[in-house]
Amino acid sequence: MIEVENASSLIEQFEKIYKRKVYRFPFTFIDKKGFALLMVKCNNTYISLPYLSQGIVETNPPKFDFQSLPNNWQIRDTIYHSNFIYSDKVNFEIDLQEAYNYTSDIRRKIRKAKLNGVSIKQGVGKELIDDFYKVYTKRMHQKGVPTIYKRQIIRKINSNSTILFVAYKDKKPIGSGSLDKITDSYFENNLFATLSSENKNYTSYLLHYSMINFSKEKNAKTYSFGRCTKDSSVYNFKKHFKAKEIPLYWSSSHKTTSIRKHKWLFFLWKCLPYRLTILLGGLIHKRIY
Repeated sequence: MIEVENASSLIEQFEKIYKRKVYRFPFTFIDKKGFALLMVKCNNTYISLPYLSQGIVETNPPKFDFQSLPNNWQIRDTIYHSNFIYSDKVNFEIDLQEAYNYTSDIRRKIRKAKLNGVSIKQGVGKELIDDFYKVYTKRMHQKGVPTIYKRQIIRKINSNSTILFVAYKDKKPIGSGSLDKITDSYFENNLFATLSSENKNYTSYLLHYSMINFSKEKNAKTYSFGRCTKDSSVYNFKKHFKAKEIPLYWSSSHKTTSIRKHKWLFFLWKCLPYRLTILLGGLIHKRIY
């Protein structure tokens, strides 16, 4: 769980981006009382917090919206809080306060990407947003994953919580990554995609290298690679960085079924026309918490 002393600005930011009301619930966290657990109502379940890898607790809350936890809840944390858990996801984090040394293999791949003519641009301009979204939606369509709407990315940028990184080769966008400032000290890679045809150029390594350097420049304490599924190809890629592996437990008050278990849905999504997935993706994505 990520701790924040005063979450008022974070709550305001979250509500503007996702158009969902955030509530404060009293919560005992690691034997400490008086904390507020930030939760959002999604259908009939309160989640802390949807769309984020971990929940957030406020250590000095000005008020509570409710006096106890709701009957139906899901808590996202690095420890479990019930017997009903979804634990297929993990995170990888780098402590930027300590000296972090890339392995010789990763340094070689970063150099190789540069020698192959791959360059990185970062920012929030319209052209960069368009190039980012083009790579992101094409790659996610190949993987059968619904994408968020471009307007939501723009809302995140306008809230000063997100900066985009786009990889280019021969002036063509070939990779993209978004870096979210969850708190002043915790930066997380949220959206990430590279064209499979460009894997030989080690684009992914150069993108993460650029986002890690940016996080250091902003005096972040932690760089998070973002959640991924255990033993997946993305998981194996992130392990190369020798970052700390953080297990994620999404605990629920009752037994639930995750949409992630329905693999056939992702297969069907691949079969839809690309342009149709852009039109429909945001409607599906906002229901995958």
